[in-house]
Amino acid sequence: MNYETLNDAQLWKMIASDDRGAFGYCFKVYSKDLFKYGQKFTGSREVIEDVIQDVYLGIWNKRKTTQISSSLKFYLFTAFRREIIRRLSSFRKQESIDQFSSALLKESSYLDGVVKKQFINESNEKLHKAINLLTERQREAVYLRYFVELNYDEIAELMNVQIPSLYNLIFKSIKVLKDSMTEKVQSKTK
Repeated sequence: MNYETLNDAQLWKMIASDDRGAFGYCFKVYSKDLFKYGQKFTGSREVIEDVIQDVYLGIWNKRKTTQISSSLKFYLFTAFRREIIRRLSSFRKQESIDQFSSALLKESSYLDGVVKKQFINESNEKLHKAINLLTERQREAVYLRYFVELNYDEIAELMNVQIPSLYNLIFKSIKVLKDSMTEKVQSKTK
């Protein structure tokens, strides 16, 4: 069976009807993105892998009763985010989720890793500095929009923000990046 030709609703229908091949394909396609997203919360490979496995196990166990009609990717990211925050917050009960999430986002930035891989020359350093000007929430929003390719409705629900606020957050992020990069180019030409 060629699962690549199926949309998310069709793939989920096959999983719900006990197709282990479809389930394996789903794991293969989305687990790497979930792992990269998990690195925004913790540097612990073991915790991220455990949460991914638990999310997939939960999905398999509830496949008969769960309804996914459009975006399987969004469903997975939502379940993953909820579970990793729950798991990590149990380690640090004295901090609120927002404080904890903010601290974790500072520890490991996937965007920084992508920048280092894509740019080996001087522009890498400039872009890295520009990204560091973004807040943790801006980094997460930009990551989800441009690297994970979730739509605005999905990101707003995932990050628990209103859509107009999300538009504003991403717009300001892009403006900060653009201004920072333009400033560095202009200062170099003077």
